[in-house]
Amino acid sequence: MFKRVRIPVWAVSLVCSLVASSSLYAQETPADTAAILMSVVRTLEAEGRTELAEELLQFIIERYPGTRAAEEAARRVAALRGVRQAGSGRVELIVWTTTYGVFLGLAIPAAFGADDPEPYGAGLLIGGPLGFLASSIYSRHNSMSSGQARVISFATQWGAWQGVGWQQVLEIGDREICDQFGCSTETSDEAPWTAAVVGSLAGLGAGVVLTRARDIPAGGAELARHAALWGAWYGLAAGVLADAEDDALLTAAPLGGDIALLGAIPAARAWHPTSGRVRLISIAGVAGAAAGLGLDLLLNVDDEKPAVLIPTATATVGLVAGALLTRNGKDERTDSEGRLSSSALLNFHDGVRLALPTPLPTAIPAMTAEGEFRWRPGIRLTLLDARF
Repeated sequence: MFKRVRIPVWAVSLVCSLVASSSLYAQETPADTAAILMSVVRTLEAEGRTELAEELLQFIIERYPGTRAAEEAARRVAALRGVRQAGSGRVELIVWTTTYGVFLGLAIPAAFGADDPEPYGAGLLIGGPLGFLASSIYSRHNSMSSGQARVISFATQWGAWQGVGWQQVLEIGDREICDQFGCSTETSDEAPWTAAVVGSLAGLGAGVVLTRARDIPAGGAELARHAALWGAWYGLAAGVLADAEDDALLTAAPLGGDIALLGAIPAARAWHPTSGRVRLISIAGVAGAAAGLGLDLLLNVDDEKPAVLIPTATATVGLVAGALLTRNGKDERTDSEGRLSSSALLNFHDGVRLALPTPLPTAIPAMTAEGEFRWRPGIRLTLLDARF
């Protein structure tokens, strides 16, 4: 994978001085100047200095638009980036599916109600290696961009969350037991695990089918992920403001996420966002939500509705402000790698480094004054992100 470098000032000055000297004698047009620069690009490519050549191609595109050289430069840049991105998601896919295999190794025995340690040991023994081998073989025969890998991983996670959410709403697996003293509902310990396994497998299959049909830019995948999470946040907040309880409140979160996810698909096609810009907008929304929670504390808001309404409103202001402030951002070139910000506190890829994790909206269970658990809008922080 190529690493981007900046053209040294002396190199640009040398090229420009040569062009200027030549133009004094031949009265060259901008098209001629661009053509001369293209010859320099070819020389750099022949010498194997691809990074510098790509920077010079970008210079031609920006300084000499509308010329034949600029059109050729645009085609070359697109080809170089396509080659760089084609296999950029392979490692990400392998890491995710290996982790997912470990999850299945634990979730499947739990779904069958296993009480002994042996089934879980067998699951761990088989799940991780099987996930690694399956993803290695698949990615070896199928080109995988970072956007495609992110779609597959997010679809799997979203499917698991949807499965558990709808299982709770529909009370799948619960039984009503009646005796001479009355009736009560017995909840199933296995049903949530079964729903998570079935939902995640359905999401995995949908992600694979979707990515085989077309290449998905990393920015589009990032937009779908963040839109779904924010949709779940707004759905849950709307449920609280509408006095929804129990099943109705549980329905609001996955339904809001699904609606936002469906809306993000055409939005990504029309907008063509970068991963960096999507993350900046989302973190601006999180900052707004945090400011709203701060207002709740400063004003000693005790009523549930205002306590939810204030951070929801400030989160909306943050999202809008983030979108407006990043309209002319320069984050396009970090899109394929997603280097602009980190999603975790401790990161194992391209070395080991600490970073400020990107907070993401999520739904969390909170205990009420009556001792009952209810879902509330919250913030999630990822502590570890490992890519090998």
